[in-house]
Amino acid sequence: MKRNILLPRWALGLSFLLLVIILPVIALKVSIPLAVDSDFQVLYYTDYGLIHGIDVYDQEVKIQMISRILGKPLKIDFIPQFAYPPWFALSTFYLGLFSIQSAATLWFEINLLMLFVSVWFLTDGWKPLYRLLAFPAALLFYPVLGILAIGQYDFPTLLGASMLIYSIKHKQLLWTSLGMSLLTFKPHLGGLILVAGLIHLYLRHDEFGKRSLTYIIGAGVFLFIVGFLADSMWPLNYLDSLLSYRQLGHITTCSECVNISVWLSRRLSGELNLSQAGAIGGLLLSVLVIVLILVRPPLWKSPELLLTSVLMVTILASPYLYNYDFILLLIPFSVLITKNNLIQKIILLLCYLTPTFALILYGRNGNTSLLVISIVMSVMLYARAKNPVIDFTPHAAYNTNN
Repeated sequence: MKRNILLPRWALGLSFLLLVIILPVIALKVSIPLAVDSDFQVLYYTDYGLIHGIDVYDQEVKIQMISRILGKPLKIDFIPQFAYPPWFALSTFYLGLFSIQSAATLWFEINLLMLFVSVWFLTDGWKPLYRLLAFPAALLFYPVLGILAIGQYDFPTLLGASMLIYSIKHKQLLWTSLGMSLLTFKPHLGGLILVAGLIHLYLRHDEFGKRSLTYIIGAGVFLFIVGFLADSMWPLNYLDSLLSYRQLGHITTCSECVNISVWLSRRLSGELNLSQAGAIGGLLLSVLVIVLILVRPPLWKSPELLLTSVLMVTILASPYLYNYDFILLLIPFSVLITKNNLIQKIILLLCYLTPTFALILYGRNGNTSLLVISIVMSVMLYARAKNPVIDFTPHAAYNTNN
């Protein structure tokens, strides 16, 4: 007998309604010491401006608004330009209805909720006890704690990738289109995964793949249209915001970037050369894509392995990552921890805990540990893909020869 894999719709609706009521109440009543002067303020003032009729990419008017709020003149670079798709701001507009401190608390709650929902998707099929332990265990991974504190924007990508893996496995049309939509919230992280998901669905040549693509196209058209509610010229202004964002000091120097291409550039030249780092990133991307093509038969049969492998390509090849972006490693951790022997599980446990100790003890110098564990996990993922011991469920596999 096939078990139910989703809660009844009425239960989901009731749970959502309760959260809509409870989370804002907690945000108003409970004060959490969060970094409201960090990354979160970009999203907050964008949302605040949105509900006051200011286009999300109008940086000059936004700064004038903030100057009035704070009671002092501010320069145009007081906060970075909002450099994300307009539907990100539309999905969080309600944050602008609160004070910045209460809004930060609400965003913290929402991020925590997205984290736990991601864990729920990723632990599908686990034994109940292990699945329960996975929720607090997710908080032991230091990048998770860091991103919760500063209010960065990676959780929609984590949730989108986790949801996509789950929904393709169980052939859930709505969850598939929603997961794809969430991957667009931070395109430089979710873009490759989105492309891999589209290729997978197209090559399935089955009813689910065809209907999923229809749903995804519909979602894409919807997001494109609603984007004009946030900015009347959003396609052009969004592109301009990306170009403006690249001129920021911390971007042009990449002083806080954590990725292999930047690390290699510093070792080869004695200092960071962004052009060189970009070239190294492009070379890594090309090599890793070739590797994916070479091991494609087992990857095509397992969407979970395919999407996770493409995620690791992003982690290894992207020249623009910060340590909080490594929360995406929760996905390969969840994939690799199953169907491995004891030695491999111990290695994964060490990979999981090492960054936390390294970052606590050495600060930013401990970021190198994130690169090391990414390489170790990529090797383990490659071995998993090459070794056809994966439990390919009938609904996950499909015939590419049709």
